[in-house]
Amino acid sequence: MGEVKIDRRRRYTLSVIREAFFALLTEVGFAKMTVADICRRADINRGTFYLHYEDKFALLDALIDEALAAAPPLEGAEAGALCQRPPADDDYRLLYSDSDAYARVAQRVIERGAEQMVPRIMQRTGLSREDAHLLFVHNVQGNLAVNRLLGWRRGPEFAHAQELLSAYSEGGLQAVSTRHDSFSSS
Repeated sequence: MGEVKIDRRRRYTLSVIREAFFALLTEVGFAKMTVADICRRADINRGTFYLHYEDKFALLDALIDEALAAAPPLEGAEAGALCQRPPADDDYRLLYSDSDAYARVAQRVIERGAEQMVPRIMQRTGLSREDAHLLFVHNVQGNLAVNRLLGWRRGPEFAHAQELLSAYSEGGLQAVSTRHDSFSSS
Protein backbone atom coordinates (compact mmCIF):
# COMPACT_ATOMS: atom_id res chain seq x y z
CA MET A 1 0.00 0.00 0.00
CA GLY A 2 2.82 2.40 0.87
CA GLU A 3 4.41 1.98 -2.59
CA VAL A 4 1.18 3.01 -4.33
CA LYS A 5 1.06 6.18 -2.21
CA ILE A 6 4.71 6.99 -3.02
CA ASP A 7 4.09 6.38 -6.73
CA ARG A 8 1.02 8.65 -6.66
CA ARG A 9 2.97 11.34 -4.80
CA ARG A 10 5.87 11.04 -7.27
CA ARG A 11 3.51 11.38 -10.26
CA TYR A 12 1.88 14.42 -8.64
CA THR A 13 5.26 16.05 -7.94
CA LEU A 14 6.49 15.45 -11.49
CA SER A 15 3.21 16.85 -12.79
CA VAL A 16 3.42 20.11 -10.80
CA ILE A 17 7.08 20.54 -11.77
CA ARG A 18 6.14 20.05 -15.43
CA GLU A 19 3.25 22.54 -15.18
CA ALA A 20 5.46 25.10 -13.45
CA PHE A 21 8.18 24.66 -16.08
CA PHE A 22 5.83 25.24 -19.01
CA ALA A 23 4.14 28.23 -17.33
CA LEU A 24 7.55 29.83 -16.72
CA LEU A 25 8.72 28.95 -20.22
CA THR A 26 5.81 31.03 -21.55
CA GLU A 27 6.29 33.89 -19.09
CA VAL A 28 10.07 34.35 -18.80
CA GLY A 29 11.68 31.84 -21.15
CA PHE A 30 14.12 29.05 -20.43
CA ALA A 31 17.24 31.24 -20.05
CA LYS A 32 15.74 33.37 -17.28
CA MET A 33 13.95 30.55 -15.47
CA THR A 34 15.63 29.22 -12.31
CA VAL A 35 15.11 26.11 -10.22
CA ALA A 36 13.95 28.44 -7.42
CA ASP A 37 11.29 29.86 -9.78
CA ILE A 38 10.11 26.36 -10.70
CA CYS A 39 9.92 25.33 -7.04
CA ARG A 40 8.06 28.48 -6.05
CA ARG A 41 5.55 28.02 -8.88
CA ALA A 42 5.13 24.28 -8.17
CA ASP A 43 4.89 24.92 -4.42
CA ILE A 44 7.62 22.41 -3.60
CA ASN A 45 10.97 22.80 -1.90
CA ARG A 46 14.27 22.65 -3.73
CA GLY A 47 15.14 19.33 -2.12
CA THR A 48 12.05 17.79 -3.68
CA PHE A 49 13.02 19.15 -7.10
CA TYR A 50 16.56 17.77 -6.76
CA LEU A 51 15.21 14.32 -5.86
CA HIS A 52 13.91 14.16 -9.42
CA TYR A 53 16.22 16.36 -11.52
CA GLU A 54 19.85 17.46 -11.29
CA ASP A 55 19.04 20.94 -12.64
CA LYS A 56 16.75 22.76 -15.05
CA PHE A 57 18.66 21.29 -18.01
CA ALA A 58 17.98 17.73 -16.83
CA LEU A 59 14.30 18.65 -16.49
CA LEU A 60 14.32 20.10 -20.01
CA ASP A 61 16.02 16.95 -21.37
CA ALA A 62 13.38 14.77 -19.69
CA LEU A 63 10.60 16.88 -21.20
CA ILE A 64 12.24 16.74 -24.65
CA ASP A 65 12.52 12.94 -24.41
CA GLU A 66 8.88 12.81 -23.31
CA ALA A 67 7.87 14.98 -26.27
CA LEU A 68 9.80 12.85 -28.75
CA ALA A 69 8.33 9.64 -27.35
CA ALA A 70 4.78 11.05 -27.40
CA ALA A 71 4.90 12.27 -31.00
CA PRO A 72 4.43 9.76 -33.81
CA PRO A 73 6.62 10.26 -36.90
CA LEU A 74 5.09 12.18 -39.78
CA GLU A 75 3.49 10.11 -42.52
CA GLY A 76 6.14 8.83 -44.86
CA ALA A 77 8.98 9.75 -42.48
CA GLU A 78 11.48 7.13 -41.54
CA ALA A 79 10.59 5.54 -38.20
CA GLY A 80 13.77 6.83 -36.55
CA ALA A 81 13.45 10.36 -37.89
CA LEU A 82 13.13 12.26 -34.62
CA CYS A 83 13.28 15.60 -36.43
CA GLN A 84 10.11 14.63 -38.28
CA ARG A 85 7.99 14.23 -35.17
CA PRO A 86 5.59 17.12 -34.63
CA PRO A 87 5.06 18.16 -31.00
CA ALA A 88 2.25 16.13 -29.46
CA ASP A 89 0.60 19.06 -27.69
CA ASP A 90 0.82 22.80 -27.07
CA ASP A 91 3.17 22.42 -24.09
CA TYR A 92 5.67 20.53 -26.18
CA ARG A 93 5.28 23.07 -28.99
CA LEU A 94 6.61 25.64 -26.52
CA LEU A 95 9.91 23.73 -26.46
CA TYR A 96 10.30 24.60 -30.13
CA SER A 97 9.25 28.23 -29.79
CA ASP A 98 11.68 29.22 -27.00
CA SER A 99 15.10 29.84 -28.62
CA ASP A 100 17.16 28.45 -25.74
CA ALA A 101 14.96 25.38 -25.28
CA TYR A 102 14.90 24.84 -29.04
CA ALA A 103 18.71 24.69 -29.20
CA ARG A 104 18.58 21.93 -26.58
CA VAL A 105 15.81 20.12 -28.53
CA ALA A 106 18.01 20.09 -31.64
CA GLN A 107 21.02 18.88 -29.63
CA ARG A 108 18.93 16.11 -28.04
CA VAL A 109 17.45 15.00 -31.37
CA ILE A 110 20.97 14.81 -32.81
CA GLU A 111 22.29 12.85 -29.80
CA ARG A 112 19.41 10.40 -29.87
CA GLY A 113 19.24 9.93 -33.63
CA ALA A 114 22.93 9.81 -34.54
CA GLU A 115 23.51 6.30 -33.22
CA GLN A 116 20.85 4.91 -35.53
CA MET A 117 21.11 7.20 -38.55
CA VAL A 118 24.86 7.81 -38.99
CA PRO A 119 25.62 4.11 -39.67
CA ARG A 120 22.75 4.07 -42.21
CA ILE A 121 24.20 7.08 -44.00
CA MET A 122 27.66 5.47 -43.95
CA GLN A 123 26.32 2.23 -45.38
CA ARG A 124 24.32 3.99 -48.05
CA THR A 125 27.02 6.44 -49.16
CA GLY A 126 30.35 4.86 -48.24
CA LEU A 127 31.28 8.00 -46.28
CA SER A 128 33.39 8.04 -43.13
CA ARG A 129 31.62 8.29 -39.76
CA GLU A 130 32.68 11.95 -39.44
CA ASP A 131 31.29 12.91 -42.86
CA ALA A 132 28.08 10.93 -42.32
CA HIS A 133 27.66 12.69 -38.97
CA LEU A 134 28.06 16.10 -40.66
CA LEU A 135 25.31 15.24 -43.16
CA PHE A 136 23.08 13.95 -40.37
CA VAL A 137 23.49 17.14 -38.30
CA HIS A 138 22.82 19.28 -41.39
CA ASN A 139 19.67 17.31 -42.15
CA VAL A 140 18.33 17.45 -38.57
CA GLN A 141 19.01 21.17 -38.17
CA GLY A 142 17.47 21.96 -41.56
CA ASN A 143 14.36 19.87 -40.99
CA LEU A 144 13.80 21.24 -37.50
CA ALA A 145 14.27 24.82 -38.69
CA VAL A 146 11.76 24.43 -41.53
CA ASN A 147 9.25 22.61 -39.33
CA ARG A 148 9.64 25.30 -36.68
CA LEU A 149 9.20 28.03 -39.30
CA LEU A 150 5.92 26.42 -40.36
CA GLY A 151 4.83 26.06 -36.73
CA TRP A 152 4.47 22.29 -37.06
CA ARG A 153 1.01 22.99 -38.50
CA ARG A 154 -0.09 20.10 -40.62
CA GLY A 155 -1.76 20.89 -43.88
CA PRO A 156 -0.91 21.27 -47.57
CA GLU A 157 1.99 23.71 -47.00
CA PHE A 158 3.52 21.47 -44.36
CA ALA A 159 3.06 18.30 -46.46
CA HIS A 160 4.64 20.06 -49.43
CA ALA A 161 7.61 21.15 -47.29
CA GLN A 162 8.11 17.57 -46.05
CA GLU A 163 8.08 16.22 -49.61
CA LEU A 164 10.53 18.90 -50.72
CA LEU A 165 12.90 18.23 -47.79
CA SER A 166 12.76 14.47 -48.40
CA ALA A 167 13.52 14.87 -52.11
CA TYR A 168 16.37 17.26 -51.32
CA SER A 169 17.88 14.88 -48.74
CA GLU A 170 17.46 11.87 -51.02
CA GLY A 171 19.09 13.67 -53.95
CA GLY A 172 21.93 14.84 -51.76
CA LEU A 173 22.62 11.34 -50.45
CA GLN A 174 22.59 9.95 -53.99
CA ALA A 175 25.00 12.66 -55.19
CA VAL A 176 27.36 12.10 -52.28
CA SER A 177 27.31 8.32 -52.61
CA THR A 178 28.40 8.51 -56.26
CA ARG A 179 31.26 10.86 -55.36
CA HIS A 180 32.20 9.63 -51.87
CA ASP A 181 35.86 9.08 -52.78
CA SER A 182 36.35 12.80 -53.33
CA PHE A 183 34.86 13.50 -49.88
CA SER A 184 37.02 11.04 -47.94
CA SER A 185 38.43 12.45 -44.71
CA SER A 186 42.17 12.27 -44.38
